Amino acid sequence: MTPGLTVSAGQCTPTDMIAFLAGLPLVSRPIITKWFRQNPKTETKSDSSPVTIADRTVETALRVAITERFPADTISGEEFGPDDRSDPSKGVRSSYRWVIDPIDGTKAFISGKPAFGTLVGLLHNDLPVAGLVDMPVFDECYIGLNGFGAAITAQLNGALIVPNGQTKLANARLATTSPRALSPSRLADFDRLADQVAITNYGGDCHNYALLAAGHIDLVMEDSLAGHDIMAVAALTEAAGATVTDLAGQPIRDGQSTDILAAATSQLHQAALSVISQTRR
Repeated sequence: MTPGLTVSAGQCTPTDMIAFLAGLPLVSRPIITKWFRQNPKTETKSDSSPVTIADRTVETALRVAITERFPADTISGEEFGPDDRSDPSKGVRSSYRWVIDPIDGTKAFISGKPAFGTLVGLLHNDLPVAGLVDMPVFDECYIGLNGFGAAITAQLNGALIVPNGQTKLANARLATTSPRALSPSRLADFDRLADQVAITNYGGDCHNYALLAAGHIDLVMEDSLAGHDIMAVAALTEAAGATVTDLAGQPIRDGQSTDILAAATSQLHQAALSVISQTRR
């Protein structure tokens, strides 16, 4: 189908979808570059998380780009929530929905640290089927198609990527963004898991999942997340071949999943899940 005639993501071919996602950094990166290390004014949202003009401007620009190409699809974002079309009372229901996190890692961004990214996930019936993880400072654009158009593929700047084949906890590299982002019970689970792996990393936000997809990290565990934190990274890591669930071992689904365990292999995932579940049996 001619790209100009598409009104929903469901009308795209996998090749068209990859091209569209690869073009979104042309929208977001100039805005991020303008504000990075310029100490923009930071406000505190009701959930105590920080937000800047860069977060809001990036999300607005991405919403415009998506709406222009796919006007029938709905959009939800961290800064502005769901659009009116997501409300059944408005008379429009779409099986495709875009989920935006304009700057995943705003704390890193306002601290001048480079490990933050832009997340754009595509959901079909609340399941993540495609995802963009763009790391602007590193010039790393990760794209995953997780069953979109029956395609399963993950790329970094156009080159195919796959996770490391690690199967043993004792040799694994584990990551989470911050122990302060974990609930007390999940921090205890994480610490128990960290005791059994080779390397534990802190920091990184969405980059951890991208590095897992590309074979450099083996395990990522996080808790207390929103849908915009999860959907794009779940699509990418699963598309690359990783095993990804919530911390109860259930598939990632928007509206249900608030935590995540991503592992390079199914064997490693099961071993990690067993450790996490020890005190919950």
